[in-house]
Amino acid sequence: MNNSTALNRTRVEGLLIRSIYIYDYDIRRLSDEQLLQRAWEIVRKCYNLRHYSLCRTAFELLLDMVEENRLITLGLPGTKQEVLFYLETKKQQTNIELDLEQFEDLLRVVNDEFNQINNLVYPNQPSSFQILRAEIKRLKVQDLINQIPLKKQELEQLINTVAEQLNRAERYILEKLLQENSRILQTNDNFNVERLNELKEVLSETLIQEELQTLLNKQSEIFYLAKHLENLQTE
Repeated sequence: MNNSTALNRTRVEGLLIRSIYIYDYDIRRLSDEQLLQRAWEIVRKCYNLRHYSLCRTAFELLLDMVEENRLITLGLPGTKQEVLFYLETKKQQTNIELDLEQFEDLLRVVNDEFNQINNLVYPNQPSSFQILRAEIKRLKVQDLINQIPLKKQELEQLINTVAEQLNRAERYILEKLLQENSRILQTNDNFNVERLNELKEVLSETLIQEELQTLLNKQSEIFYLAKHLENLQTE
């Protein structure tokens, strides 16, 4: 096979393999020319613009070769049925190649993002994933250590603000409400949710639901921050 024939084969084969996309259509009724036309319409959409002329050349070459029955000389399908069989045998290989290409693209993106993060932590210094992970973990632990006491102060201020609106009995119920919510968070058991709702209902006669929910949300936030800190420190 000379260089010209090899180039032609590559062009034709590329078009045939990409014609797999036509499997979304009912192609059993199409003639050879209609089949190839459908392939061209779809291939044209997925081809990069800079490959447009090559794709068009391959398509025109393919039409000519089908009409002149010259595909066989390249070892390629010559009829509609042979085209379909060829596509079916090539389909698995093509999908693997596409998956590999997508994986390589994803890997490039991940590496680029890693380098961007690394440059934030260690400007202009090469690093490894393990070193970067350890540094990010250290920074996160320090952030949580500083953040949790501030969140607790915010919760305490919220509790005091709400308590000012309550009488002595209602303050006792508020204390029970927070204890119940803490128990639910620690046990990860919603069995006592009904009891929690009953306490909220009693306090709703004095407080609006938004005030109560803000308290519970802040308490939950502190719990999960503390849990996150504990997990990081015990890794």
